[in-house]
Amino acid sequence: MLDGESKLSIKRAVYLAENAYLDGKLKYEQDFCEPIRKVSNYLNRMIELNHWEKYKTAKQIALCNFFFYPCNVNNQKIFDYDYSNEFPEDDWHYQLVSRTMKTHLGQCRSLPWTFKLFAEEMGADVYLAYAPRHCFLMYKDEDDLFPEDWVNVALTVQQYQPTFAIKDFFCIKDSAIIAGTYLTPLSDTQTIAMQLCDLAHAYHDKYKKYDDFTLKCVEKSLKHMEKNPNALLIKGKSLMAVLQRHLKQNGYKRDAYTDKIDAMSKKCWEALEATHWTQETPELRKKWKQSYHTVNEIKKNTQYIQK
Repeated sequence: MLDGESKLSIKRAVYLAENAYLDGKLKYEQDFCEPIRKVSNYLNRMIELNHWEKYKTAKQIALCNFFFYPCNVNNQKIFDYDYSNEFPEDDWHYQLVSRTMKTHLGQCRSLPWTFKLFAEEMGADVYLAYAPRHCFLMYKDEDDLFPEDWVNVALTVQQYQPTFAIKDFFCIKDSAIIAGTYLTPLSDTQTIAMQLCDLAHAYHDKYKKYDDFTLKCVEKSLKHMEKNPNALLIKGKSLMAVLQRHLKQNGYKRDAYTDKIDAMSKKCWEALEATHWTQETPELRKKWKQSYHTVNEIKKNTQYIQK
């Protein structure tokens, strides 16, 4: 897709990555196409029955209702943050769209990516956007229903959140927004490039190593989305792993190959600095940890999306 050899499909890209992680246990038509098509058809009828055609953002309104309020098509079960202990903390299973579609539970990656797949099917102009260790959705407020030009949809707390609140909570610099690192709506090409980076992340989660595969993934990803701190961090760790393997083979001697890797690593860290990323600290990780208490505190101080 990124090479232009096949049509861009975020749904297909997500399926390919998750099917690899789950050792080929998914079925594209059954686990992705059928449920997404069913929901899309229902939401189009919802728009018609509620006479929401007058809104330019009718599809976005319908999607928010589907995710945030009990209805027949979601079996009276909203999409909510997953507090279960089914897997170890930070296990990649919590970030799988295929799991979220079945359980209606997810975390800061799987929830917005699930929303994005439904939006893609409906032809709704909804975009993924990132903050440090967080993912949310953005769409243009074409109906002037909100105080900002862009609506920020935070699925983990089922709310609209103003830009200043996201900047403050995630300690985002203005320079990072200007660079396009955070709070920037991703194109479909950039979204698929991000999925390729996530494939490398899932590979490391599964096999507990960085190597030529993770390097190949992020190098391709960075060609289409260069201001991606996660991809650059994985690239740096992958280069280090490749270097260590080479040194072990050549008796830990400096040669032309080690010089090449050193030069690549230097450029990688320079590129990371150019993103103006927010570097994590133990204090920030504690602040960002989504517990039941912190989510409820956020809900008290932000505005619900309602229609």
